[in-house]
Amino acid sequence: MKGSKGIWQMYCVVLFLALSFGLGTPWRWPSTPFTKNFVRIVNNLSNNQTFTSHCKSKDNDIGLHTLAPNEQYEWKFRVNIFSSTLYFCNFWYKDYHNVFDAFEAKYEFIYDCGGAHCVWKAKDDGIYLTQGQTMEDKKWYDWKKE
Repeated sequence: MKGSKGIWQMYCVVLFLALSFGLGTPWRWPSTPFTKNFVRIVNNLSNNQTFTSHCKSKDNDIGLHTLAPNEQYEWKFRVNIFSSTLYFCNFWYKDYHNVFDAFEAKYEFIYDCGGAHCVWKAKDDGIYLTQGQTMEDKKWYDWKKE
């Protein structure tokens, strides 16, 4: 009797894990330490305008980048074991700027990116995120005047 109870409990645990981490369930964690994630920064400003960005996390400074029109850069990383990875960026050009989260290891955020690739674009009227599912640019932030 005791052996069958242990097997039954093991089956229940396996079933629970299968349901929790199965494809398409809202409980599925979007990014793990095994998944490579990418953030791309793109200059889509008009009038031959350059802009500067500085992105970093608690442990990793991506550095200062000045991008010419239509220029871009990208970095890759893995989420830490605690799934608390957060990258934030400071964008500015002329007398406009904004600071925002460029990557956060949360289901909703990664869903908005469309998966492991977050593409941020600086445009004349604000900062846009390319929606991975539709490949459309969605405005997330306005520029702030200094």
